[in-house]
Amino acid sequence: MSEMPDIMPVILDRDGDTAWVRLNRPGRANALTPDLLDALTEALSHCVDARAVVLTGQGRAFSSGGDIREFHARAEDPAALEAFGTAVVSALNRTILALRALPCPTVAAVNGPVTGGAIGLMLACDITVMSQDAFIQPYYAKMGFAPDGGWTALLPERIGTARTASWLALDNRVSALAAFEMGVADMLYPAADFTDGVQTLLAGLASHDPVVAVTARRLLEARDVRDPLSTRLDRELAAFTRLLVRPETRERMAAFLGPRAEAG
Repeated sequence: MSEMPDIMPVILDRDGDTAWVRLNRPGRANALTPDLLDALTEALSHCVDARAVVLTGQGRAFSSGGDIREFHARAEDPAALEAFGTAVVSALNRTILALRALPCPTVAAVNGPVTGGAIGLMLACDITVMSQDAFIQPYYAKMGFAPDGGWTALLPERIGTARTASWLALDNRVSALAAFEMGVADMLYPAADFTDGVQTLLAGLASHDPVVAVTARRLLEARDVRDPLSTRLDRELAAFTRLLVRPETRERMAAFLGPRAEAG
């Protein structure tokens, strides 16, 4: 049965200068559809003035990836199935790029299971926090789908090509702890303390300059190991001097030094 049309697939809330973006298909484990992903991209467009953005899921799951029921409903019409698949993955790609384009730190608050292409919503964020009872599983080998959502475009940067290939081939379910040990997740919190843990993280970020995280993201995206080391170092130099002369940086230096700044 389809969801009621008046149910918003994505909820955007503000808590001070933090934007909370929640996937809102809990009855379908926040499965991804073009409508949900378009709504998510639209919500992110309203977060450009936030100091931090948190992406999470309503209910027990973060997201189960593409909605298999929606794919199967078109299984007897290859053209319709291909069109729907193209629409889903294209919308997911746009959402990933929208997350990467935000001018502030982004946090994936992974409150529950992540399967399929939903991993891309994690990988696109600067920081990933997982509940200890969450897990990640590809499900591509079981379904016969090709990996999407950054499994081959983003994940190898974190865990390497060989480990990514074996994970996809074996279709292993990886616990939150294993994801942390692999470098896919940055922090873990018990399920009972998950919301408080995310709030603690946000409190720490509140005192940081958000431009630094965004600048680091841009430098990493521009990184190409085929470039000479001198070119990569020059990019760092240009970014360093650009931020160094900002009024915000000079104010932070003065605050750090305190009375010593006046004493010289």
